[in-house]
Amino acid sequence: LSRYADAMIMMLGNSRSAAAVFATACRSRRDIRALRFSVAVQSSISLPNRVSFARPGADACTQAQARQALHSSALPSNVFPLQTKIPVAILPPSARHMTTAYGGEPGDGKAGLSALTWLPYQTTLPGTGRSVEVGPFTESEWQDGMDLMNLIIREGKSWPFEEEFDTVDAYRGYFLSHSAFVVRTIDPGLDCQGRMSKPGTVLGAFYIKPNYPGRCSHVCNGGFITNPNYRRMGVAKIMGKVFLRAAKDLGYKSSYFNLVFKSNVESVALWESLGFERVAVLENAARLKGVEGLDTAYGYRYDLESLDDDYLL
Repeated sequence: LSRYADAMIMMLGNSRSAAAVFATACRSRRDIRALRFSVAVQSSISLPNRVSFARPGADACTQAQARQALHSSALPSNVFPLQTKIPVAILPPSARHMTTAYGGEPGDGKAGLSALTWLPYQTTLPGTGRSVEVGPFTESEWQDGMDLMNLIIREGKSWPFEEEFDTVDAYRGYFLSHSAFVVRTIDPGLDCQGRMSKPGTVLGAFYIKPNYPGRCSHVCNGGFITNPNYRRMGVAKIMGKVFLRAAKDLGYKSSYFNLVFKSNVESVALWESLGFERVAVLENAARLKGVEGLDTAYGYRYDLESLDDDYLL
């Protein structure tokens, strides 16, 4: 289980100096056991000798204690556990936007979806003819989405994460922070193992969110997960096509996927079949299960402004 959640406390001084203290709270399903401090030091930031995270009646925590705590599971006796949820409003706009890249406020995945008047999008799985639809997450599907995400993390072959999400809110802060979608069945049918499944079964999920903050936020990123019981049944291609249509309608100008691993040959083939252009190669990028040494990652781009206006519709 993931035990650590990042939180940031900023202590701003005058225009010539500031102190930034980053706190990582040790989190388990049952309790908060410790708090670690690391101190971010930049050339433009001067750090005071003492920072004021202390229990009432105790001396302030020193820099030395903070650095020591970073490498120790012990909590300095004069430091009290802080809440890990920091009000987003205290951060500057650029940082506020960036917190959503890998974790932000728990969302419902419906940001901007009012513009997608063609949702839910209905189609059929190639080969089987089974009816499916792509639409926003319902609240009852949040747990299904997290279960799929954690399964993919445990597989360790296609995503960079190593630690699972331990709460639905943590998952929502990552996957549902902006625009997110599920592929669900409309009628009963068979999975890839020949087993019967009922209507409403989640076959896959994906999100669309800015890949970068601020001046580059018109470039989007996507994350895709296919239910292992429905692999090689055309689910991923449906998600990829809906992604392109939805991303364009949400106002993004282009899409860039940072980490498409070379060993994930199905993913490489999918994006190239949909017209994505390989524009980057990053060698020694990932420690993946089942891959000897470090795997290479490709970067794939799609110019959404070149997408036909009637694409998919």
